[in-house]
Amino acid sequence: MKWSSALIVLLFIGCFSIDGLSQFTEVQGRVFDASSGQALPYVNVAFSASGEGTATNEVGEYSLRTTGRPGMLYVSFLGYASQSVNITRDIKQQRNIALELRQIELIAAEVRPDPDAVNPAKPFMARVLEAKTMNDPSQLPATKQKTYTRIELDVNDISQSQTENWLWGPFAWIFNYIDSSEVRTALPLMIGESISTLRTARNPKRQQTVIEAAQMSGRITGGDNPAEMNARFPEINLYQNRLLVLNRAFTSPLHDRGTAHYRYYILDTLDIRGRPSMHLAFVPRRKGELTFEGEMWIDTLSLALTRVEGRLSESANVNYVRSLTWAQEFQPVQKDADTTVAWMMAHESMLIDMSVTDRIVGAYLRRSINFSESAWADAWPDTVWTGGRDMVFAINSKGLNEAQWSTLRTEPLLSREQRVYEMVDSIQSMPAYRWVKKLGYLGATGYVSTGPLEWGAWWSAYTQNPTEGTRYRLDLRTSNAFSKRFMPGVFAAYGTLDNRWKAGLNTRFILRKSPRTEAYFEIKRDLEQFGMNGLLDQGEVFTSLLRTDSVVPLSEVVRAEASLLHEFGQGYSGFLEWRHRRVAAIGDWDFKDPFNGSSLDQLITTELTGIVRYAFQERFVSGEFERISLGTEWPILVGTATWGVPGILGSQYNYLRCTLDAEDVARIGLMGRIEWLAQGGTYWGSAPYPLMEVVAASGTYFMTPESFNLLSPLELVTDQWVKASVEWHFEGFVLNHIPLLRRIGLREVAGVKSILGSWDVKHENLVALRDETKGMNAAYTECSLGIENILRFLRVDAVWRTDMELGSEGSWGIRIGFSAEI
Repeated sequence: MKWSSALIVLLFIGCFSIDGLSQFTEVQGRVFDASSGQALPYVNVAFSASGEGTATNEVGEYSLRTTGRPGMLYVSFLGYASQSVNITRDIKQQRNIALELRQIELIAAEVRPDPDAVNPAKPFMARVLEAKTMNDPSQLPATKQKTYTRIELDVNDISQSQTENWLWGPFAWIFNYIDSSEVRTALPLMIGESISTLRTARNPKRQQTVIEAAQMSGRITGGDNPAEMNARFPEINLYQNRLLVLNRAFTSPLHDRGTAHYRYYILDTLDIRGRPSMHLAFVPRRKGELTFEGEMWIDTLSLALTRVEGRLSESANVNYVRSLTWAQEFQPVQKDADTTVAWMMAHESMLIDMSVTDRIVGAYLRRSINFSESAWADAWPDTVWTGGRDMVFAINSKGLNEAQWSTLRTEPLLSREQRVYEMVDSIQSMPAYRWVKKLGYLGATGYVSTGPLEWGAWWSAYTQNPTEGTRYRLDLRTSNAFSKRFMPGVFAAYGTLDNRWKAGLNTRFILRKSPRTEAYFEIKRDLEQFGMNGLLDQGEVFTSLLRTDSVVPLSEVVRAEASLLHEFGQGYSGFLEWRHRRVAAIGDWDFKDPFNGSSLDQLITTELTGIVRYAFQERFVSGEFERISLGTEWPILVGTATWGVPGILGSQYNYLRCTLDAEDVARIGLMGRIEWLAQGGTYWGSAPYPLMEVVAASGTYFMTPESFNLLSPLELVTDQWVKASVEWHFEGFVLNHIPLLRRIGLREVAGVKSILGSWDVKHENLVALRDETKGMNAAYTECSLGIENILRFLRVDAVWRTDMELGSEGSWGIRIGFSAEI
């Protein structure tokens, strides 16, 4: 896997101490009358902690700066309600502030601002919103643009004492590359470039990017390719009502009901490209909502957006992101052989300032895109599309030299950016870099890399369970240095209580990466748990901790399987698997003959499985073998059919299992998001209950989304079922409006999990149910209420099951979850 760059960044950040560089906090902006939009002169503006203060000038502008602790920005003016505004320490920032009218009585005198004044920005913005559909570039029938994208990653907030830390050793020379041009001192670590042709079509909807050239510092390829990193940035189109930014649904300042969420103020009128434009500011009406603040320029002839500079509002409840700012410019583009003009993107820049907390070092992730050769038409001929993929790499797109890049760039590299390439190449040539890379790889993957082999994994090397006692395990697999297409692996495990060895071997073949085609083979003997989903799989460290039960049913499984995964494009993928299992109960678990009560040695089955999966516009971040889904905004559908084939290799049973799964995330604006998943399934034929649908249980105090948290393992089985899980993440809809809790960042969450199933007793003619196991004949439901985003990664829920009287033993419990969401 090619995760070295990201791992090095994490190690860099971890080596810094928390003492900060002495910097200044500077705030500037304008103050307006909230009703009329008029700039307010002579308004008092001060830092609440340091005491520095100033007053706005004749046009409502102010600027305030301190090297001390600023506290909050306090704004007051006679006749208006005072405001206290959160600010970020040690950086330069802008805050436009709208003051609300207030009646004030002074003995016999009364001061009352004019209540009849009308903000002239409101009727103008009403016209802009009416013209949204005509000006939205995404509504054009077909577009084409050449793009030059530049992405950079920096570590920021680096103090002099941090650069002198002895831990840096042979890497200390890199601090000669520190850049002080930003508000936070930064050390560039990675830069990437790509040149592409982007085409879109609206009917039918289609988008394709052809990468003509791409490179990263250090000449990194694979998963760290800049074209794939670009997918991690949010796409901002203000013409949409809701914008998915950092996995949160923000309200656009061009929302159809924008005046309900924003206040707008006219700053100036000016000419842009010889056309009259209106310069406006937009600020949120209320704190605690997912909104933006900034300035925009509107072409007064077409009412189209020509330029915007925006940032997250200061009260938005977002983790790990100190700020996100962006700027976009648009240009009029004439349709081919026509005088019709549409506005299309000309340039976009974005800067994300990230940190675990505000008081330690962080990172800049920045991107700039230049658009050229823009064109649009009613449709494109089918010949312009290359295959069925959303992203296509041209031949030799990663093999260009610097002379070729110099002729392709639409703007030259800055000297600072040129030095990043030089610095990273030098780092990767150092012997010490290999040790740092291995240490980061061990933490992320659990494996130690030694040339063509990898040893691990640390999280399964030492575990405990009631059957094996102390369990030791060692895995060995090949690395990318051996092959980037073929990865064999073996493992061996031993239990000190059962005194038995377990072992297995497997291999993966990556036949094609895009679209992906992958083959897998495995044969092993090991212990498994039926009907339990823990924090990690059985035999890994966290399943040994915090169990809710003392005895867990285990079985010894001899398994052989072979599978093939293939992607067909346009979101479709198929999966075929052959699997043979021999299952023997061990420990306190036993398979009983229902007629004479004798024990059965083992259950033998051979299965053929076919899966069809549909995930429209799903994106991935890929390494050489592994890949991580970035998700999709559309529902994911999965259909599965498994046939238990009798008579093959001693297979004893004949059954057919069919399921249909669906999952999605529904955004509901200010009230957060609803995550849901559902499954319906049935069996035809008959099989022993361990091989049928054992209702999944967590078995620990940790919450897992696929399982029921209060069930015991193997408590319920079914052969026909419908189940669903719904979680409503309010994202601070209530708590964000409570000042103290808003600063802590707590968020509310509520959930319901339920399964309705039935059980045919004919299956018990094969193997008798254990005393603790019941066939389902009714619904089982769990409800939960909780608080998430505790310390930005923890979640605590109160969970109760509805089939028991609340308060009785086992009817409710506290469960812990992990959620490191932004």
